[in-house]
Amino acid sequence: MDKNVFQSELNRVRYTPAGREALTEALMKGKAVPVRRPIRWARMGLAAALAALVLAGSAVAAGTLWERYFGRLDETQQEIVKTLSQELPAAEANGTTMTPLAAFGDQDFYYLMLEIRAPEGTVLPDYGEDEGYYQLFNPDAGESVTLLDGTGNDIRGNLEFEWMPRTGDSQVLTVVIRLWPIEGVNFSDGTDKVLHIPGLWVQSPDKIYTPVLSGSWDFNIGTHTGNVESRTLDTTGVTVEDERFGTVTLDALRMSPLGLYYRSRWAHGAEDDTLLCPPLEISVVMADGKEIYLDNTMGSGRDDECWYESYGPFEAPIDLSKAVCVRWNGVEIPIH
Repeated sequence: MDKNVFQSELNRVRYTPAGREALTEALMKGKAVPVRRPIRWARMGLAAALAALVLAGSAVAAGTLWERYFGRLDETQQEIVKTLSQELPAAEANGTTMTPLAAFGDQDFYYLMLEIRAPEGTVLPDYGEDEGYYQLFNPDAGESVTLLDGTGNDIRGNLEFEWMPRTGDSQVLTVVIRLWPIEGVNFSDGTDKVLHIPGLWVQSPDKIYTPVLSGSWDFNIGTHTGNVESRTLDTTGVTVEDERFGTVTLDALRMSPLGLYYRSRWAHGAEDDTLLCPPLEISVVMADGKEIYLDNTMGSGRDDECWYESYGPFEAPIDLSKAVCVRWNGVEIPIH
């Protein structure tokens, strides 16, 4: 029996009880386990200083803009964002303009900060959690955010989005969309990848979708990429022993300023079938001793063949030149 897992929710890449339960259920049933960062709901009070940051022409401006999402970024991290950044044109439909404020990515992950400006006179209210949630899709109507290649074929993938705090303008929403990788898709290869947004809805707590803005907005996120740096680390002979799974081997490890890809295998399944793959701990150790963890992971595997591979973005971009090693289940793999 094939047992596939596509996404697992992790807390600093250590399985929580809830995450382990979700992963086990997905492996047993072949179901997708959704991953989403907690949505920070709209708050009033951020000054209109955002307007001065929209045209992020410097590392400081781009980095400061992204601090709304990642938290504080130092000068090096701001420079990384600038290096990976690209400019995308706005799209307009039915009086609603969607403007990319900032966008950047590497081979595996892509981030788009998008301003949604409703037609003049339209108010986009704040909603409490007991009232409703803004959504960019409506499953009841078959409307979803898609990513298409240059010939219009759907690139099956995964994404999540998070609403940014409000700027005080009741006509405007700002959202960050994070695209996750999928086998065979490279966000930095320069080929057409058109992100399509079908509209804006409010989802009630009872999952009733009410249309707010209708139209079609497209952004070609693949036509330009920044200077992408990635490193494939030597994992020859990197193993650990697990009393339930036997020898666990790290077969592959690749990292970039935005995240990690890794693949592992193990000798045999555990007698306790509630745990279908070895627990994982992985982090990046910086020159100052700080450990950098991943912000959730997404992957696939087969427990009957004893392997698993996964992608995970860092909590914020890192400077690879200041990274010393990757720590995997207590084993340190040098980066330089």
